[in-house]
Amino acid sequence: MARIGYKVAKYNIIDETTKRYKALEGNNVPIFEKVVDEKFAPEFNNAELYANDGLAESDYSFKKGVLTVTIADDEDKLMALIFGNNMIETDEVSNNINDMAPFMGFGHIIPKSVNNKRKYKAEFFPKIKFSKITHDDKTRGESVEFGTTSLEATVFPLDEVINGLPEGTWEKHQTFDTLEDAETYLDSLLTPTVVEGE
Repeated sequence: MARIGYKVAKYNIIDETTKRYKALEGNNVPIFEKVVDEKFAPEFNNAELYANDGLAESDYSFKKGVLTVTIADDEDKLMALIFGNNMIETDEVSNNINDMAPFMGFGHIIPKSVNNKRKYKAEFFPKIKFSKITHDDKTRGESVEFGTTSLEATVFPLDEVINGLPEGTWEKHQTFDTLEDAETYLDSLLTPTVVEGE
């Protein structure tokens, strides 16, 4: 299966009170705009216990991961939201050492070529937190060169039930024949769960 592009990325903030994703405006899951590329580097435990000259116990479980997202436009409102910055009415963004980036769910859709047919893989991380932003800026020379912004987030396994997903979940994915079905699936994961009686 060859990955042949990057279609769309979406996100939603985790409400720490309800332990669900935030209510949607107009039933639309927020889009993470203008992604250029994305890299994910997982980190696994590597604990081994030997006894009687042999391996008695081992743990190679997921510990955490680093998600790096390169974007074409570091739009102020989105950056302020994902890094927990203060944005006042004049649209000025203020960074403070006490800012707290929110936990959020994040997912994307990757087009793939499978046996000469187009497929769409939706990949979803239920709990991430952005922590770093890096700009790539340089002076204009004889030709125009576009600069990008790189964002870095930590991917966490769930330490409690969030949005109906069990503790320990750190990733979900499914591959579909159509982009529409992949997007419906991703939207369902980022939509707040409905609790009976509410």
